[in-house]
Parts: sequence; C-alpha cells; structure tokens
Amino acid sequence: MRAFLLALLLLLLSSMLHAETPPVITFDQGQITVLRDASKQLMLEQVRAARAAGQFRSIPGNPGLGYIPDAVWLHLSVERAAGQLPAGWLEIMPPYLDDIRLFHIRPDGQVDERRGGDRLPQSAKEEDYRGTLFKLTLQPGKHEFYLRLQTTSTMAAIVKLWQPDRFERQLRLDYFVYGIYFSLILTVLLFNAVNWLVSRRRIFLVYVGYLFLNALQWLGINGFVADFIFPAQPLLANLTLGMSLSLAAAMAFGFFIMVLELKQHHPVLYRISLVGMVLCLVTALATPFGYYGFFAPWMLGFGVLTLCSMPWPARRLWRTCDLWARLLAAAYLIYGVLIAINILGVLAVLPFSEAVNLAGMSSNIAHILLLHFAILLHYRRIETDHAVALEKSTLAERQAALDKTYREDQDKLLAMITHEIRTPIAVIDAATQTLEALDDTPSADREERYDRIHRSVNRLSVLLDLAVAQTRSEVADWQLTQGMVEPAALTDEVVKLLGNPLAQRIQVTAVEALPKLIGDDRMLRFALLNLLDNACKYSPPESPVRVHIEATGGGVTWRVEDNGHGIPPGMEERIFEKYVRLGESGNKAGLGLGLYLARHIVHRHGGTLMVETGRAQGACFVCWLPIAHPTT
Repeated sequence: MRAFLLALLLLLLSSMLHAETPPVITFDQGQITVLRDASKQLMLEQVRAARAAGQFRSIPGNPGLGYIPDAVWLHLSVERAAGQLPAGWLEIMPPYLDDIRLFHIRPDGQVDERRGGDRLPQSAKEEDYRGTLFKLTLQPGKHEFYLRLQTTSTMAAIVKLWQPDRFERQLRLDYFVYGIYFSLILTVLLFNAVNWLVSRRRIFLVYVGYLFLNALQWLGINGFVADFIFPAQPLLANLTLGMSLSLAAAMAFGFFIMVLELKQHHPVLYRISLVGMVLCLVTALATPFGYYGFFAPWMLGFGVLTLCSMPWPARRLWRTCDLWARLLAAAYLIYGVLIAINILGVLAVLPFSEAVNLAGMSSNIAHILLLHFAILLHYRRIETDHAVALEKSTLAERQAALDKTYREDQDKLLAMITHEIRTPIAVIDAATQTLEALDDTPSADREERYDRIHRSVNRLSVLLDLAVAQTRSEVADWQLTQGMVEPAALTDEVVKLLGNPLAQRIQVTAVEALPKLIGDDRMLRFALLNLLDNACKYSPPESPVRVHIEATGGGVTWRVEDNGHGIPPGMEERIFEKYVRLGESGNKAGLGLGLYLARHIVHRHGGTLMVETGRAQGACFVCWLPIAHPTT
C-alpha cells in the first residue's frame, strides 16, 4: 500500500512538472517553422534567404522528425513590449541533442551567436544545467531566433522561454520528482539483489541488471549522466546513453522471455524476442563506432512490433485466475502501452512532446510496482509448494524405510519358518522312503498311501519355494536352467501338485504330438501353478477350470479358463503389476505377486502372458511359449 501511494504521489508530481510554474512562452502552437538542411552546410545568411523565399514550413507542435541524418533549422520570434522584464532564459530540451547553435537577431539587427548541446562539457555551457539553457537579455521590440540542431539521436526539440524566478522554482520541483523516481528504482533494485543473494534464482539477477540499465538509460535521456557522472567528458556521457539504451532493451527482451515463460508457452514469440535481443546487442556494439543513429530506428521499430503481441501472453496469464499472474498481465500491458507511446513519439509516428518522455518513465512505475510484486508472489508460492513437496518427500522416504524394515522382518520370519518346516518335511520324506524300502511286499493300499505322501511332500516343497519367491521377488535373480520340457507332462505334474479337491476341478485337453520346449521346468511349474491356483481361487467352488493346450505360431499355447467374475475393465494389465490383487475386500489370501511372477517367468522364456478381453463371463489367461528362446 505504501508503494502504491508513493506511485500515485510520483505521478501527481510528474503532472505538476510543467503546470505549477509555467514558462512565459512555450513554442508549440504553430510558432515554430522548420527547414531541413540535408547538406549540413547552410549558413545563417542562406537560411534567412530560404525563409524569405518561403522554404520554411510551419509545424503545429514541437519539432519531432525522428532519426534523420540532416541538420534542422528552427525559426521562432518573440515580441517584447516596453515595461517587461528584460531577462529571458531560453530552454531547449531534450538534453541529448548533440549540437545546438542559437542565432539571436535583436530588434536593432545585431546577431548574437551562442552554442550548446551535449557535445560540450558542462563547464563550457552558459549554465551548468542538464539541458541547454541560453540566458538572454530581451529589450523591447521583435526578437528573432534561428536554432540549428544536429544530433545522432532522434531529432526533436521542446523550446521554452522562462523568467528566471519561474525557472528556478520549476528546477527545484523537477529535481525533487526525479529524486523520488530514481530512489524508487534503486530501492527495488537493492531489494531484488538481496532476493537473488538469498534464493540464487536467476530471474532476480536478470531483473537487477534490467533495472540498473534502465535507470542508467533514463539518467542519460534526462541529462543527469552528463551533468553529474561525466561533466567533463561529453563523448563518454553520449556513449553511455546509447549503449545503456540498447543494453536495457536487450535485457528487457531477456527478462520478459523469462518472466512470461515464452519458451514454454509461446515458442513463436520466444524466437521473435531472441531476434529483438540480438538486434539490441548489435546496436550496442555499433554505438562506439558512430552507427547508433542507423541501428536505433530498426531496434525501436522492432520493439514496437514485438509489443503488438502483448495480448497473447497477457490473456494466458489472466485466464489462470492466479493473483500473481493477473498482476503480471496488468503490469505487462500497462508497461507495453506506455513504452509504445514513448517509442512512437521518438520515431515521429506520434507528435513529440513532454508527455512522450513522461510515458516512457511512467512505464517503469507500472512494472516496478505491479510486476515486481507479481514476481515476489509467484516465487513465494513456488517456495511454499517446494516446501510442501519436500515435506511429502521426507514422509514418503520415512514410509519407504518403514516398509523396507517391515519386509526385511517379514523375510527373516518367513526364512525361519520355511527352514523349520523343511526339516520335518525332509524327515517325513526320508521316513516314507525307508518304510517303502523295508516293505518287501507292499499292498495296493499301502502303495497308494506312499504315493500320496510323496505328492504331498512335493507340493509342500513347491509351495514353500513359491512363498519365498513371492515375498522376495527372487525370480528376477534366477538363472535359467535349460532342459527339455513336455507341455502335457508339465501340466499334469502341476495339476497333481494342486491336490484334491482342486485337482478334480481341472479339465485338461491337449492336441496330440505337442512339441517339446526348451526351458526351466521349475520356473515354468511356478508360473502354471499360479495360473491354475488363481483360476480355482477366483471361481465358484466345484466349478470346472478348463485348460486347453495346443501348438501355435512356433510354440505352445495354454488357455486357462474359469467361471468366476472375470477381470474388471481397465484391469487387464494392472493385475500383472506388483502387489495388485483382485478381490481386496474378500478372503482371498495372497501378496499380489503371483501373476507378476508368472508373467516375468514367461517373458524370461521369450513368451507372452495376457488376459483375453471381451468375455461375457469368467476369465481366460493365454500363455504362449516358443519352442526355443534366446539364452538369458
């Protein structure tokens, strides 16, 4: 709020610059006539003859001809009545006019020649002033003035005749307003420098560079560089103005590329801005060699064309409804309109006046206040989001560490349990074999019991291996042990491992003369056991599970069909991911690793495992394995 009130005060004071203490005469109402001197060789006598011949043309306001290489002659006159104060100070602005020659023709016909311009050191001027000021004595009668102007900058002039006391009052007000203006820029510059030192964000450093060059540019335009920084070195002051203006424009292109995110959202405008930046840098490099006047119109004209694209980024920002984005859009539009007015006035597209200079300076107020706060709000929000994300990341890491600890404890417990179970299983298996060896004449009933014990022991061993593999996901680390695998025999073995009553539900059909496969029968047994076990688990009790085996496409295909609820749409691939299970709300035990491991085993063998889609009832898993596969 304080900054906003300060801005209003500054704008109010700016409007008072030439309203509180007006000059005696402002030559802007058709009182000035102009003659262009392309040869730059005309003398006063020739110019007076040209005026007598009607070659001077009248202009409605201040002379503003843009960037032209010609010298320009102005003619104006003042009628002084008896009794008026004789002192009159003639002010010619802007300060960046290079060479100014004043020819004062007195009522008695005498000619008084004076010289000014920014090519003179301050000590050589009639008055140590940021512009050009001629102190005249105006006796009663008609006074004629011929002004010869020549410059490498824009050809423009504002001519005023002052009474000394009014000029002094106006000078104090001018310097007060300029002091507030540049103090505001310095404050924002230092604030952003601190932001860069703290955050190390490049946008703040670029903004600091832009503010510095921008402030230096306006110091030069208003004559303060020549008046205070290089009073005895006018050429250096002139060079500083040209280079600071070009570099500030280049930095403006770079700054708005970053703050408007043109590369991400407006690639065409991004490339156009890069061209503008290059043109500004070329102008800066050409300035020390005397070519500023040639490149400056192209640079400024390209800048106006670029400003015509303002609605697109501003519209995108406004539609986000974020406060920082809307502040940025408003600041960008206000800045663009004001700086466009300034540039068009400098290029003589619009009439040149003091308002043109005021528009350019006011554009800084728009982006220094609104845009500055928009950037702060934007990056404060980024910092807040970053802190929240960092906190979430820390919590996720802690949770991951807890999960890892839990799984490690689970693995240890499972390893201990499986170790303890394997011992009695081995004892049972050994005891059964001993009994078989001691039984010389076993009956059919005892043979069946021996076989049942062997099948149960084998099933327990396989299930223990599968449980360990599911928990540790150690299938990924297995090395393939290749051998000949008979598909039908492998399927029968897996069905037997299921045991009754599950085995009684399995209906296997296979074509004759199935080709043998090359693979790891242990891993394939795991995969097929998972498929059959899942089919039994997720289908109604006593309902059949159909397994069809056939030779297709240089390999063997298993189709495992059940009469369950089927696979929900959209889950056809997700069920093969780790820890994803169907029926989470039911009583189906498992870790959600069975299908993941089954597909991994099949892929390791060069095959495919997928769910058949479009079924009205039940699920059908299709497993295809090639006859031969690359060794892995």
